[in-house]
Amino acid sequence: MKTLEERVNGVVGDLTRNESLAQMLETDAASELLNWGIEVSKSVVNETNGLDDADAALAMEPRLKAIRQAMRSIGNWAAGKYVDAESRVQLRDKLLEHFQVIFGDAARLPSAERLDESLNQAGDKNITPHQLILNLKQLIEGAR
Repeated sequence: MKTLEERVNGVVGDLTRNESLAQMLETDAASELLNWGIEVSKSVVNETNGLDDADAALAMEPRLKAIRQAMRSIGNWAAGKYVDAESRVQLRDKLLEHFQVIFGDAARLPSAERLDESLNQAGDKNITPHQLILNLKQLIEGAR
């Protein structure tokens, strides 16, 4: 059976080797997004303490997949995709679904309106992709 540390190292290694998660961003924004993904993934792995490898994998997989999908969507958004209102609404709904899987049914998530406000900041040319990711991260953490 893997130790918790081995599980964490495996998950972190998978995230850091997956270049597609943040390749569309400049260095600071990519690092911020990757660090958020690692932090949340470690939390997911830590919840498997005491589980055997098979049960841990079953418990982690949907949540880790949602983390990767959220990271990819957030990275694309911060890089300038999702420019029209309709695509941002679709992004918002997709992110809320991912956050629900990641943080669980009992988690307090940002409201759709608050998430819309954050996502719409991407239209402001004075806000860098790094700042967009920081703002979104603060919104998510503030809701929990």
